[in-house]
Amino acid sequence: MQLSEEDPQNWPPRIRCSDACDPPTLDTNNTRCLHRIHQALQHYRDLLGSDIFRDQPQPRLETTMDQLLELVQQKHGHHPRHPVAPSDHWSHQLLRHLALKRLRSFAAVMSRVFTHSATAS
Repeated sequence: MQLSEEDPQNWPPRIRCSDACDPPTLDTNNTRCLHRIHQALQHYRDLLGSDIFRDQPQPRLETTMDQLLELVQQKHGHHPRHPVAPSDHWSHQLLRHLALKRLRSFAAVMSRVFTHSATAS
């Protein structure tokens, strides 16, 4: 497993401008944005269940991710899980730190999207 920026195939999902998560678009059509959010939540949930968290499991975070996925799936449907390739044990601490840092960043952006949706309703 790699989380490096050099390989676009291994980038974690991010909300991009093209995902239509901006306030005016969310008011009219949120399908693309919800798809991206679901994709990212599934990616981070898969990471939490991977070997990099075996020595330091995050059960509360996994439960929270499962709950968020369930809420988004109600709107967008279920997508299959993708197993995360095993990584070298020596790199687990670095990969855990990087995964949690990116999840925190994604959660901040996602919360802005959901905050707008809640106030617009």
